[in-house]
Amino acid sequence: MDTPRLAVPDRRRRRASLALLLAVGGGVCAGGCGTAADTFVLGATTSTYDSGLLEHLIARFNEDHPGLRVRTVIAGSGEALALGRTGDVDLLLVHAPEAEARFVEAGHAPRRNPVLVNGYVIAGPPSDPARIRGSASPSEAFATLAQGEHGFVSRGDSSGTHYREIAFWREAGEAAGGAWYVESGQGQATTLHVASERGAYVLTDDATFALLSGVLDLEALVEGHRSLRNVYSLLAPGAGRRPERAEVFAGWLRSANGRGAIAEFRVRGGPEALFAPWPGDDPAN
Repeated sequence: MDTPRLAVPDRRRRRASLALLLAVGGGVCAGGCGTAADTFVLGATTSTYDSGLLEHLIARFNEDHPGLRVRTVIAGSGEALALGRTGDVDLLLVHAPEAEARFVEAGHAPRRNPVLVNGYVIAGPPSDPARIRGSASPSEAFATLAQGEHGFVSRGDSSGTHYREIAFWREAGEAAGGAWYVESGQGQATTLHVASERGAYVLTDDATFALLSGVLDLEALVEGHRSLRNVYSLLAPGAGRRPERAEVFAGWLRSANGRGAIAEFRVRGGPEALFAPWPGDDPAN
């Protein structure tokens, strides 16, 4: 059966609109857009934007480097990597390790540098009709959802979260599809709202979930498993037009000040740090 999709813009049109946004000088700026001489373009994921982390990091960066401005393009990791291949962004902050590895292997960037980490959670209705709470692993939970055809909302947008979801279905030995499985084709925040409205299950990063939890009828049901670790990496595309400026930001994010900015971030000023700087002695995958 075909996978139902919500009425959303065609993915190719969305990618083209992003490229056009760059071409006409649009995008999201922090600390003022600056001039072409002091600006570079960062392609970042929707989860870093939706959670508020990106705005926080750029504000702290501008305190240390007031003469350099960051123009951001927000997209799923797959779309961001596509913009990196064409040189439309100068630096990438993404969280799709397998796609990043292919990007490097194809010669589009010299390496991937993990810089921060948070976690994924599988969320669902508080009543948990599928009874996945306490599952031994995400793949076990996904197998239960597929076998019972319990409602699931996927981002379906080639984002890092979507890639991880696909991996869990593969590990579970299940094919996701049919009336119970819906692709939103949208970012994390919108996908969470759709899942909440439908009483469905969803894979999400924990920071965006924490930000929106007060307005969602969802609970985190499976969390803390090692395979739910969510690693964000920096990649400097070889096609980027402003590598020197991008490297200033990349170096800052890896510095003591950048790591401190990551560690101090709180969603809605809450007590728990949902992102952590990458531990240098931890393997990248």
